[in-house]
Amino acid sequence: MSTHFKIISAGAGSGKTYRLTSEMVQLLQNGVRANGIIATTFTTKAAAELQERVRVRLLEAGLTREADDLTNALIGTVHGMGVKLLQRFAFEAGVSPEVSIIADEDQQTLFNLSLAMVLTEARVLTMERLCDRLGLNKNDYFDWRREVKQLTDVARANDFSLAILEKSKMQSFARFQQFLSEPSEQPEAYFKTELQKWLEETITALSHNGDTTKKTADVVLQLKGLQRELELRGELYWHQWAKIAKLDVGVKSRDDITNLKDFAAKHDTIATFHDDIRDFIYTLFDIVTEALREYDAYKKQRGLIDYTDMEVLVKRLLENEGVQEVLREELDLLMVDEFQDTSPIQLEIFLKLSKLAKYSVWVGDPKQSIYGFRGAEPRLMQAIIDKMGGIQDENIQKHSWRSRTDIVFATNAIFTKAFHEIPAEQVALEPKRTKNADPIELNDALMHWHFIYDGDGRQPGKPWMENCIAQSLKQILDRGIRVLPKGEKNYRNAQPGDVAILCRSNAECQSIAEALHRAGLRAAISRSGLLNTAEAKLIFAGLKYLLNPYDSLSVAEILLLASGQDIEDIIEDRLDFLEKAEQQRTHSKWAENDAIIQKINILRLQAADLSSSEILNLLLEELDLRRIIAAWGNTQQRLDNVDVLRRLALQYEEACNRLHAAASLGGFLLWLNDLENNNLDMQGSGEGPDAVNVMTYHKSKGLEWPVVICHSLEGSLRAGIWGIDIMPETETVDLDNVLNNRWLRYWVNPYNDQYRHTPLEARIEESTAKAAKDEQALQEEARLLYVGLTRARDYLVLPTTAKPTKWLNRVWHEGQEDYPTLDHHSHETPWMWQAQVLTKQTEVFYYPKDFPQTAMTDQDVRFIEPRTGKKQHPTYTIDPDNEHFSQEMQAQPGAAYHYTAPIPLAEDADRYQVAKMLKASLIGFHRDYPPAEQTDLLEGFIQRYNLEKSLKINDLHHQMQAFFQALEQHFTIQTIHRKYPVRYFHQGRLFERILDFIIEIGHNEVIVIQNSGFAGDANKLKNKTLELSSFFYLSQLAVQDIFQVAQVRTFANFVLHSTLQEVAIRTLAPASGGTEQLELF
Repeated sequence: MSTHFKIISAGAGSGKTYRLTSEMVQLLQNGVRANGIIATTFTTKAAAELQERVRVRLLEAGLTREADDLTNALIGTVHGMGVKLLQRFAFEAGVSPEVSIIADEDQQTLFNLSLAMVLTEARVLTMERLCDRLGLNKNDYFDWRREVKQLTDVARANDFSLAILEKSKMQSFARFQQFLSEPSEQPEAYFKTELQKWLEETITALSHNGDTTKKTADVVLQLKGLQRELELRGELYWHQWAKIAKLDVGVKSRDDITNLKDFAAKHDTIATFHDDIRDFIYTLFDIVTEALREYDAYKKQRGLIDYTDMEVLVKRLLENEGVQEVLREELDLLMVDEFQDTSPIQLEIFLKLSKLAKYSVWVGDPKQSIYGFRGAEPRLMQAIIDKMGGIQDENIQKHSWRSRTDIVFATNAIFTKAFHEIPAEQVALEPKRTKNADPIELNDALMHWHFIYDGDGRQPGKPWMENCIAQSLKQILDRGIRVLPKGEKNYRNAQPGDVAILCRSNAECQSIAEALHRAGLRAAISRSGLLNTAEAKLIFAGLKYLLNPYDSLSVAEILLLASGQDIEDIIEDRLDFLEKAEQQRTHSKWAENDAIIQKINILRLQAADLSSSEILNLLLEELDLRRIIAAWGNTQQRLDNVDVLRRLALQYEEACNRLHAAASLGGFLLWLNDLENNNLDMQGSGEGPDAVNVMTYHKSKGLEWPVVICHSLEGSLRAGIWGIDIMPETETVDLDNVLNNRWLRYWVNPYNDQYRHTPLEARIEESTAKAAKDEQALQEEARLLYVGLTRARDYLVLPTTAKPTKWLNRVWHEGQEDYPTLDHHSHETPWMWQAQVLTKQTEVFYYPKDFPQTAMTDQDVRFIEPRTGKKQHPTYTIDPDNEHFSQEMQAQPGAAYHYTAPIPLAEDADRYQVAKMLKASLIGFHRDYPPAEQTDLLEGFIQRYNLEKSLKINDLHHQMQAFFQALEQHFTIQTIHRKYPVRYFHQGRLFERILDFIIEIGHNEVIVIQNSGFAGDANKLKNKTLELSSFFYLSQLAVQDIFQVAQVRTFANFVLHSTLQEVAIRTLAPASGGTEQLELF
C-alpha cells in the first residue's frame, strides 16, 4: 500500500462529505495534481456533490487554477472509473477504445439468450423433475433459472474460475451430505412397496378403531390423498414423506399410525433422496459453467462487456507491469468513499491502486455495511483495518451533526454494546445539537408508541399494527410536533413529508402504505404494480386500440375509464352491437360514435410514423387524459405514474437502440408486459410534502428525516442456510489476493415447508455452519438497525405491541430475543449514557380490530383551460397577395398617367430582367445628379443586369426623365422617400413591407407609388391594379398612421408600359391600427 494510507471512520451524520472535501482540498494545496486524482463514490450524485464542494473550497482559498484543473480529476462511481481506465489502457486490456458496456437492464436479456443455448430439452426436464421431487415447485416464487442467474452473477463478481466452480460443485454436496443418514442398500422399489403396504394398513386401522376425533379424520383424508398420488404418479415427493413422519392423530389412534410414521422417517436413507439433492446441485453448477462459457462467447463475438467484465478486466489490467509503471507516475491520490459497501473484486482493485498512489484516503463506516446481498463483505474490510493497525484517533469523526442529543446517546448506548468488536470511540458520537439549544416546546426525542388491543381475545394479526402506526401518526401530526428539517433555520410543525416509516420488507412497506391510505394520509413508496393502476390501464387500452381497432376489450376499458360509462351499460351496448352484426344490420365498428374513440381513430393515421414515446405523448395530449385521471383522486400519485410510463417509453427505445433492435408500439406493449411479469413495473413514488415516506431500511441508507418510525422490530432472525454462500478456506484474509482461498457453496432445501421438525433440521441446527450463519445474520441485522435509528433528526419513534420486539431485543441483548427491552409502563429506557438514564415519551394507544376509512382530501390541481381542438387561426403577419379586405374597403381604378412611350427593346430581350432593371433604376435615379453621373449610374444598371444588347442608354435615360417630369407636372412635390420600410399592426396582425416611393405633396397629403414589372397586355393594367388593392389599402392605412395625414393616394407604376395607374380606395368601416405598436425602420 502507499506510504500515506489513511482510513477515516465516519459514523452516521458525522460530516463525512465535509471531511472528504477537506482531505482533498488540503492535499491539492500541498501539491497533489488534480489530474492525478481518482475518487470513487457510491452514486453519481455523491460524486458531483463532492467535486462541486471541493471546487468551491478551492475558489474560497484563492486557488483558481486548481479549481479549474479539478475537471480533469477522475471523480465518479466505481464503474465510471473502470470504464475510463479501460479506455485509457485499451490495448493493454485487450478491448476497443470505444468500449461498449452492456446496460444493467440489458444484461438479463442477453444472459437469457445465452442460457437458452445451453438448456437442452433433456436438461430442462431433469431440472423440472428434480424441482418437483424436492418440493421446490411448490412455491410459485421459486425459479431454478433465477438460481442459475444469481449463482452466475456471484461467480463472475468474485472472478471464480471454472476450476473453482467445479470444486464448489463437489464440495457443496460433500458438505451437505454430512447431515444425511447413511444410504440404505435397499432399492427404491422396496421403499415404494413398503410405503403402499403401510398406507393401506394404516388407513384401514384408523377408519375402524372407533376414533371419531376431527384430528384423526383429517389425517385419514390426507393419507387417502397421498395413497392416490402414489398410485397415479408412482412416487411421493420428499416433502410428502416428511409430512407423513410428522402426522399427529388422536390419542386413541397413535399406536395405529406409529409404524407408518417410523417407516416414513427412514426416507432419508433412500439412495435416490441423496441422488436428487446431489443431482440438483451438480446440474445447477453444470448449467452455470456452460452458461458462463456461452455468455462470454456471445459477448466476445459482438465486442461487448458488462460491468462485471469491466471489474475483472480492470483487476487484471492493474497486474500489468507497464500499466503499474504509468499509474505509479501519474496517480497522486486515491480516495474511496463508502468503502464498507464495496464488493470483494472492487476491494481488490482499490488495494492494487493504493499500492500505486502516493496518497490513499478511504472513508466509510463498517457499522453501515448492510449490502451483503450485493457482495459486500465486512470481514474483508476489517482485515484491511487490522493490517493498518486500526484507525488512528485523528481519523475518527467524533461528532454527530444530524440528530438531537437523546437519539445520539441512545445509539451510542445500544451499539457500543452490539458492536463490541469495534472500539467504542469508533461507535459513539458526541452530539452537536445539544439540549440547551432545543426550544422548550420540543417533545422528547425518543418516542415509544405502545398499542393495546381494545377488544376480546388475542391481538389481531396483520395489518393491525400497521393500522395502529398510521392512525397514531395521523393523531400526532394533527396535534402538531415541532421539527427542524435539514437546511432550514427555524422550527415548524411537522408535515407528512417530514416522516419516514422504515420496514424490513417490501411487503411490509405495502401494508404500511395501505394503512396510511385508510388513515387519510398519502404514502410516498416505490412499489410494483404500475400496470394494475387505473391510469395505466386507461393509457394501455388507448395504445392497444390505437394499434388494433378491433380490440373490443380495450374499447370497453376506454368507455369505462375515459368516457365514464357504467359497466352494465357497456355490456348491454356490446351485446346489442353483436346482435345487430349477426343480423347484418350494421357494418360499423363498436362504439365508433364515442368522442374518445373517434379521436383515437383520427390519431391512428397520425401515429403511423411516430415512435412509441411520441405516440404515448400524443395520446395524453390529444385526449387530455391527465385531466380525466386527476378527477379520480389521489392526484399526485396518479400523475407520477403517468410520468413513469412516459419514462418507460423512452427507456424501451434506448434499450432497442443499444441492442440494435427495431422499436415499435407493439414491442413497447410486450416490453411492459415483461416488466409486469417480473414485478419490475414500479409505480411513481409520489414524493412530496404531503406524503409520508415509506421504504425499507436498506433503501433509507444515506437519507435523513425529522421523524423516523422504526417498524418491523418484532421480526425474527433471517438466517437462512439455503442458497448461495461464499465460504472462506482460511481464517485470515490474504490482502495481496483478496479473491483467493474462497469457494461457492450452494445448498438446497429438499422439503420446502416441511423442513421444520425433521432430522435434517436437527442436525443442521447443531452444526457450526448454522452457528456461523446465525452469527453473520445477527451482525448484519445489528448494522441494519444502526442505519435505521440514525436516520432520525428530531424524533425517533419505536412502536410496540404485546408481542416482543425480537429484533431490538437481539441487538440489545446480544442475540437473546426473549429478553424485553422497552417497557410501556415507564418513561425510562434501559439505555444509559454518560451516567444518565435516557428517557422516552411513552404513549399508549388503544385500538379496536377494525379501523375506519378516512377520506383523503386532494389538493386542487392547476390546469390550463380545456383544449378547444383544432381551429383556423389567422397568421401573425398579413399576406396581402392572398388576403382580401372586401368587408373593409372598395377599390377601383382611378386616373392613368402615360408619362412616355414604352421603352424600345430588342426582340430577344428578357422582359423580366428589364423590368427588374427599370425598377432599380427608378429608385437610384436622381434628376439633380450631374448628367455624367446619371449616365454612369444607368450604364451600371444595364451592365449589372446584362442588358447591353437589349436596350440603349439614351432610351433608359429618357424613361427616367419622363417619369420624374410627370410627377412634377401632376404633383407639387415636397419630399420623396425611396424604399421606405413600414411596419403596421392592423387588427392585431402585422403588415410589413418596403414601399418604393412615398411622396409628400402637400401639408396633409401623401402619395404612394409601388413599381410593378407586369409585362402583360396594356388593356389589363386596370385589372392588375385591382389585384393589388389589398396591398395598397394596407399601405394607405400604414402611411396615414406614420405620417399623420388625412389623404393618401396610391399608384401602381407599370414600368414596362410607362404608366402610372391610380388605385382609388374607399373605406367602408373604421380600420383599427395601432400607433402604440408602430415600429419604424
